[in-house]
Amino acid sequence: MFKLVLLALADTTVGVQAVRLAGSLAARCGAGFAVQHVSGPLSQEGGCVLHLPGEDELTARRAEVETLCRVAMPPGLTADVMLSAGFVHVEVLKTARLLGPDLLVLGGLDEAERCRRELSGSARSAALLIAASAPCPVLVAPAGVALPSGPFQRILAVTDLGDATEAVLGLAAQLAACEGASLRAFHALPRQFADSANLAQALGKAKNRLDYLGRSLPGPVQLPAPLDVAVREGDPAVEILKDARESKADLLVLALDSYGQDGLELGRVPAHVLEGARCPVLLLGAQALARLSASATAAATAARG
Repeated sequence: MFKLVLLALADTTVGVQAVRLAGSLAARCGAGFAVQHVSGPLSQEGGCVLHLPGEDELTARRAEVETLCRVAMPPGLTADVMLSAGFVHVEVLKTARLLGPDLLVLGGLDEAERCRRELSGSARSAALLIAASAPCPVLVAPAGVALPSGPFQRILAVTDLGDATEAVLGLAAQLAACEGASLRAFHALPRQFADSANLAQALGKAKNRLDYLGRSLPGPVQLPAPLDVAVREGDPAVEILKDARESKADLLVLALDSYGQDGLELGRVPAHVLEGARCPVLLLGAQALARLSASATAAATAARG
């Protein structure tokens, strides 16, 4: 499914699980595997970075990363190791545009993230900044969470029933078919309904829409089990995290602009989901969605021809 998986990390002391997650996924897909270690700037004055790690420190970091890969990667998998220094989102996006991976995995970025926020004054998550401009889906491995090192078992595809719905469901379905996982499609109604009849009607309409889209998945995709559909009313971020816990999902899939309408701030829901998730989160930004849509169109054209 993926041809090249790129893992970005900054802290080798907490990156073992991230390497196992990304490496095992690359091995299962028969994909190439690359690891980028980003060292953050050490000081700044007036918007200018004054101090970046020197050659000796970078050499030591390379040895640490190579050792980490040998310990945590599946047998038989090799990794291309790259080092860079600077703000993590800038360096990771540079590498992603250069290499053109099918999947970008972020893990062990806590130290670089603290440095970036202190020096740049930006409060927005580096994961969101990267996903917003990445040319491919971005898999975020949350810190302090036990990450799966084997195939995903329960995938939760989150959609606001907007333009990205088919791409989100399509990618989640491909992953579920590849991994042998169950797939659950989830939608939260962000508005409150005073009239129970109107609420029931809105819930039913949303469920029917998801059922229809589930029956219209790309032809080659064969799910190991029928698509499960769930619809709830409430704050989308709260309901997404609640459903993920209750369904014991080990992967969340959602578009970066999910629920960025109806008075909700664009990016608020994905940001809250990242903060509260107890499993990896696969984010689809605008460029990744465009790439997936183009691929789906090309596949449909080829099938008709």
